[in-house]
Amino acid sequence: MVNLLLLIEHQKEQRLKCGNRPGVTTKKQWIRIAKNIELLDTPGVLWPKFESDEVGLNLAFTGTIKDEVLDKEEVSFYLLKYLLNNYLELVAEKYKLYKNEIEKKLEENDENQVILEVIEQIGKKRGALVSGGKVDNKKVSNIVLQDFREARIGKITLEKVEK
Repeated sequence: MVNLLLLIEHQKEQRLKCGNRPGVTTKKQWIRIAKNIELLDTPGVLWPKFESDEVGLNLAFTGTIKDEVLDKEEVSFYLLKYLLNNYLELVAEKYKLYKNEIEKKLEENDENQVILEVIEQIGKKRGALVSGGKVDNKKVSNIVLQDFREARIGKITLEKVEK
């Protein structure tokens, strides 16, 4: 990964921070690299400049948007919501949860409450606890996002072709 762009022009040196992820370049930068050539370095795509929330969330799920500019707990919550609605079996298998129990709860209870319960269960099973045995939601968020990004939950697609 390139972290620094170094331009040398007639003994004059210019340094620019750059990277392959959004958030490194924070403003437009024009750099003259030859008499008639200038380079424009612009910031990457940042949340929430997307045509829909779904596109932004999908990019956040995959780590395309720099985690430091997002609320990872919120991103993880919406990822779990998507996974429970589309890949419940994979989630249940990965985190040793009872699929039938989750399906029943989803039918009978508020979906958001069920997602919070699943976060609790994952936290307890993965040892993401703080003093007093309380689940560390931040740690669970990191676990879920990392498992998803490293394909440890299974083969998952975020976009489906309409019939």
